[in-house]
Amino acid sequence: MFVILRKWIGGKQVVTVSRVANATRGELLCITYEILLENIKLAIEQQETREIYLKKAIETLHVLAEGLNLEYALAGEILRLYIYVQGLLLTYKVTDKELEEAYFIIRSLLEGYQEVCKHQTETQVSMQNTETVYAGITYGRTELDEIVLTDSNRGFKA
Repeated sequence: MFVILRKWIGGKQVVTVSRVANATRGELLCITYEILLENIKLAIEQQETREIYLKKAIETLHVLAEGLNLEYALAGEILRLYIYVQGLLLTYKVTDKELEEAYFIIRSLLEGYQEVCKHQTETQVSMQNTETVYAGITYGRTELDEIVLTDSNRGFKA
């Protein structure tokens, strides 16, 4: 797993520790898809550092693939999509067209999972024994800061 600690920057929604700590399993999956989409988008926008974002996108794809339960036929089909998207990202001299196709496929999967999460009856958060994190605008109009109040737990317990 990788550490996610970001803030609101310039009005753009980003992933925060409190969002991850308070997410259900379905919401965690959606967050992972959002991270993948962000890396693909940055690879399209920033050609000079494209390889860095492609590497991060491929690592995120591996995290998603490892989380599949292949006992179900649908998981096998999703794995095939992940392999196809990975092939697009690994193409020698990858073009914007290939990146846009990969973005479209992953965006479609994210939208499907978001719809499932809307109807999800499970409300239990995935992470237990985490610090309580409060988020709000503190020093400026463009940044969201997270503050931890009273808790001797300095991290996530396994």
